[in-house]
Amino acid sequence: MVQNIFAMRNSELSSPDEEFAQNFAADALQVLPPNAFKPGALVIRSAPGGGKTSLLRMFTPGPLEQTLRNHSVFPFDEIYGKLQALGAVGPTAPRLLGVYISSQGGYSEIGPPLPQAAAAGLFKALLNARIVLRTLRAVTRFWEVDYDDARSLSRIRVMPGATSRDAGQLPIDGDAPSLRRWAEDIEQRSLKYLDTLQGGVGGPDLPGHVAIDAIQWLGAARFFLDEVETVCTPLLMFDDVQRLRPWQRDALFSECMEHRTPLIVWIAEQTKALDSSGVLTVSRAERDHHVVQLEKFWGNDKGNKFQNFAADIANRRLRQAGIDVKIDVQLNSRLTDRDLGRKIETAIESLKDHLGAPLSPHYEAWVKPTLDAPTTDPFSLAVELGKTRIMIARDRRRGLPAFDFEGLESDASPSGVVQAAERMICTQYLLPYFYGFDRVTRLASFNIEEFLQICASLFELIHAARVVKTGGSSTVSASDQDAAIKQLAARRFTDISRSVRHGEMAQKLVQAAGRLCKEKTYLTRAPYAPGVTGFAISAEERIELSKANAAGSTSVYFELAQVLTSCVAQNVLDMREIKQGSRAVTVFYLNRMLCAHFDLVYHYGGWQKVSLRTLIEWSRGNSITDDARKLL
Repeated sequence: MVQNIFAMRNSELSSPDEEFAQNFAADALQVLPPNAFKPGALVIRSAPGGGKTSLLRMFTPGPLEQTLRNHSVFPFDEIYGKLQALGAVGPTAPRLLGVYISSQGGYSEIGPPLPQAAAAGLFKALLNARIVLRTLRAVTRFWEVDYDDARSLSRIRVMPGATSRDAGQLPIDGDAPSLRRWAEDIEQRSLKYLDTLQGGVGGPDLPGHVAIDAIQWLGAARFFLDEVETVCTPLLMFDDVQRLRPWQRDALFSECMEHRTPLIVWIAEQTKALDSSGVLTVSRAERDHHVVQLEKFWGNDKGNKFQNFAADIANRRLRQAGIDVKIDVQLNSRLTDRDLGRKIETAIESLKDHLGAPLSPHYEAWVKPTLDAPTTDPFSLAVELGKTRIMIARDRRRGLPAFDFEGLESDASPSGVVQAAERMICTQYLLPYFYGFDRVTRLASFNIEEFLQICASLFELIHAARVVKTGGSSTVSASDQDAAIKQLAARRFTDISRSVRHGEMAQKLVQAAGRLCKEKTYLTRAPYAPGVTGFAISAEERIELSKANAAGSTSVYFELAQVLTSCVAQNVLDMREIKQGSRAVTVFYLNRMLCAHFDLVYHYGGWQKVSLRTLIEWSRGNSITDDARKLL
């Protein structure tokens, strides 16, 4: 059986540097703001699978070196050009010294039974040691020096810069072997305590530092090889910071932001690192650092940046599998399946019968051109008939005593009606709706991991189409795409109960929201065209949720705030602030794959205002039918 190359997660930290760099999509670099390489802190945040780790690894010495070495060879040439434009590499050497620090490795185990002061000291000591050790490894890779050979390592010396402040408990300068011994001693003593789970205060041998001085040390350090200084700018990157305990994360943020470090620091974390107040507060002061929320970056783009980014990743994966055809060609974007012809004909006949039924005379001049339209594209004709049906339903709703034909003509194609008609027809006549590369990328909710999951579900169909259909089209049919996506969407909904904090309540809330959205989407006159895919709360209610986190369990909204925060952090809900005249509302859109599960549109369409009390009832699994009709 062929290996599903989309099911492979590129093993960001284990794949060889050359393979990693070769498969890195250069469009990912677009998320970096203009000040990304200036001293200070940049926070990169997303739901799981947003691409944070891959982005950080690209700036470590190995991938940069491989990109430079192969800069004239496809696909390295594209990556090289963009890295050079950013100033990350020069013509012959990297200009950045990327130091990668994982937040795994025992930090979260530091806590009780140690007293808080001792735990804080141990955490800072271990982190200081790791920063020094990872810096030395990065320097040896940068200069291609054998890290494990003492004689080679002794060629490297670290000296303080002119702006160095007191390095605290760190040796401010020294040869690389001495620095390594100092850092390894602290690391070993720290891990010894964690391995033995000693109680009490930890003993006199327990390392304890007052501050994370290694950040300032690295920001001012000068690196020499054989007494010759090499100019490179250190870039310190912390990954998976959500794995730290809250007080550890606070200590790291404080050191990076309050002390005005001269170092470039990137901090990558999942959105779930934020508590409810962090997610739900209307505006947050971020004067000391810049935040890039990856889903928001891609979602706010009016062009096709995410689609192009996803296509680049998919096409690289396909080349790995020996398929040198672009993914958008592999996925049929039209309803040309043979078995769909009869269904489309049935839809056209049924809609014509509906529109041809006795109507008020003032509709005939409007309906006749549609009924007489040519059928060169049967599905487009069906959609046009569906649009006409919606417009008649809307006009009847107005209850006007007389009909102004020209007025209807000018309102013949209001926003979203064509898309609403397509959604209704596909559901009513059992036609596929989720197919084609454009819709596949929209269903990913601007998350690259979710995009790869969708592609993984389609890859076997792509491979089968190329193997089996040797005499005909090798594209995957719309029906097959739709069926595979629906299966994946069902699993996505089922997984909410176990993959999201407060999962059962989150799943009940999502199910109620999905039902409400479906009820409103399929109203005959499509009042919320192209469809409803989310719910909204007022600015005042959002403030109430933010306050509930501080109040704790004494607040009636505390549990709801926790559920909504978890859903946003795990990309189950997409939270956006939308202006309504002079007022703002907060809209929680369903993840696009959940829209597929509930047979909704893939667009970011309409939304419905609901109260916090109703949301609480939803999260408890109570029926929404009666309440929803009262609210809307």
